Amino acid sequence: MTSKAQLEETGAALLPPYLFHKMVNLRAQLLFALWTNKNLLRPNQEFKGIAKGKRAFLLATGPSLKLDNVKLLKNEDCFSISNFFLHDDLYTVLPKLHFFAPYHKPLVLNNYLEWLTEGDAKLPAETNIVLGHTTRELVKEHNLFANRKVFYLFLEGMFSGNFNITKPIMGPQTGPIMMIPWLLYMGYSEIYLLGCDHTIFRDYGKTTHNFYSAKKDIRENATNGDNWPDILTLLKFTDRTFRQYGYYKKTAEKLNVRITNLSQDSWLNSFEKKTLEEVMCTAPNNRLEP
Repeated sequence: MTSKAQLEETGAALLPPYLFHKMVNLRAQLLFALWTNKNLLRPNQEFKGIAKGKRAFLLATGPSLKLDNVKLLKNEDCFSISNFFLHDDLYTVLPKLHFFAPYHKPLVLNNYLEWLTEGDAKLPAETNIVLGHTTRELVKEHNLFANRKVFYLFLEGMFSGNFNITKPIMGPQTGPIMMIPWLLYMGYSEIYLLGCDHTIFRDYGKTTHNFYSAKKDIRENATNGDNWPDILTLLKFTDRTFRQYGYYKKTAEKLNVRITNLSQDSWLNSFEKKTLEEVMCTAPNNRLEP
């Protein structure tokens, strides 16, 4: 079967956007129909609507996270991704779920596996894991997360606001976009973004900045300046990132869900902006039971 990258390059060049998007999503539906592990998504049903009327905090890894007093999130419903497990306040916020984006080049596979293992060792015992469906075989082969519940997302297709996590959902251009449909499916009425800076062009050709020091990331090629794409490719990636956020914004509005960006230094302007301190002046949340 034609690779996703080949499909996108060919389709984007030859087809009008509407037909291109439809073609990519039809391919996703075909891949899902042929996938023999659909039972892996069945446990996701337990999350449907269980947080209706509550608020959630999505914790990413942008450098602006250093500006926030994350301790304020104690007893809130928090969800984290990627290297948030390096944060000093990890055991204060106690993420309910931690997400890892699927393996992709230019990452080195062995480093990626070491990274998952490090996350498993550092995350609180009560934090469960969400992975992309392509990571399943790695988990099975290397016996990863043996003492945790692991849930999966079927990440294929693009430019869709679908949030049914028991079916294919949009393949995310960046990690936080992997998290939003899960929180929508859970029924949260307010979703707050932290560390979603998306200021990557500031770092172009240099080391990518996050809230942690680059030397703390054990993944080769994750943050250094040796594997940057050409500027036009990065522009395409960035365009896709912001448009994917836009699709989920429209979906959230239809559901009467408010998404607010609390990241203090962020180029993501799709959502209303506030500060964490402003939000924490409102009524406290009731944390879901593990």
